[in-house]
Amino acid sequence: MSDQPTNEELVRRARGGDIAAFGSLYDRTVRLVRSVAADAGRDAAEDVTHETFLRAFRTLGSLRDPARFAPWLVGIARLVVLEQRRVRRFEPLPERGPQTAEADAQADDDAEELLRLVARLPEEERLAVRFFFLNQRSIEETARLLNRSRSGTYAVLQRAKGRLARWLEECGVSR
Repeated sequence: MSDQPTNEELVRRARGGDIAAFGSLYDRTVRLVRSVAADAGRDAAEDVTHETFLRAFRTLGSLRDPARFAPWLVGIARLVVLEQRRVRRFEPLPERGPQTAEADAQADDDAEELLRLVARLPEEERLAVRFFFLNQRSIEETARLLNRSRSGTYAVLQRAKGRLARWLEECGVSR
């Protein structure tokens, strides 16, 4: 049996004022939140992560089931991502300088297109791609985060890769 406290125990301690317990919750879940926050875009992901944990800390008392801390936190992160998207719709786009090399510009465009397509994937596939490929998590960690077996996780990744390959071909992006 592990000496590590469960998330449920850490939530109870954090509710009682134990800041270190909330720090442990942060350490355990920050990668999960960053994966969800990546849907806000490269520039906004860190802000989304910070805002998510700030809201979680402030509203920890509203969590009904302390054992469900991680899913609750993901829900907060999704809400913050949606809010960021709404805000960005009303901000002017930054100007790009004319000195950008054509090859660099094409590579940037292709990478942005791929990230846009990843964001269109069904949620489980999107999270699997983000955990495994973009955050370079092991298959075991990815499976644990998705609550799937290794083979089930590989199947999800295969579906996502197939879908992305079709979409990239339709967009004319070279692989």
